Amino acid sequence: MTETPQQPVPEEVRSHRAPPGPVQRVGTKASVGTLLIAALAIGGLIASWRPLGGGATEERERPFVRAGQVGDTVSARVFDAKVVSVSGAGKVRLKGAAIDTGGVWIIVRARITATDEETSVGYAALRDARDRVFLASTRIEQRMIGVRSFQPGIPVEGAFVFEVPRDAATNLTLLLARQSIDRRMDAMAEIELSTYDSPTIDTWAAAAEPVTIDEPKVVP
Repeated sequence: MTETPQQPVPEEVRSHRAPPGPVQRVGTKASVGTLLIAALAIGGLIASWRPLGGGATEERERPFVRAGQVGDTVSARVFDAKVVSVSGAGKVRLKGAAIDTGGVWIIVRARITATDEETSVGYAALRDARDRVFLASTRIEQRMIGVRSFQPGIPVEGAFVFEVPRDAATNLTLLLARQSIDRRMDAMAEIELSTYDSPTIDTWAAAAEPVTIDEPKVVP
């Protein structure tokens, strides 16, 4: 059987339109102009938009801080931290020769306990009363930072060692976090250390006998 080609129904036949007249052209130009102005206005709003808080990125993405004092157990989400003791020295020794300083060594003995998964402490610093931050010293091997993995539920005690100016050592806060570099939106433990007077700091710095930094150890 031969199929008969279907013819389009009259409603589907598009009519030819005459070119727009002068009035229609003016109206079209006006519409385009209106759309252009609206687009520019929206673009201006987008260009001038700033996030809430004045666009302070550091403020919005700062770490989530849990604060405490010596003896408190402070959460850094993936681990808990507790400062056991704080001492100072003019010289420290881990292996080999003693290392002296033009300031004072601050030795913070802390207990770290991983919470739910194996983790490490990637960032350790001291902040003084003037908001100056002093990272853990690279002049001595730091056995509690980076290289050691903490297992969930197993407390480990060890020393975090810092080299700071004497005028900074009287009022310090310990900062601990998992990430060594990018700590945005992560958790951080801030533990306020005891306040020491200047004569105490000077006595620590003048001590001739070096303080030996013990190896970290598992504790009950």
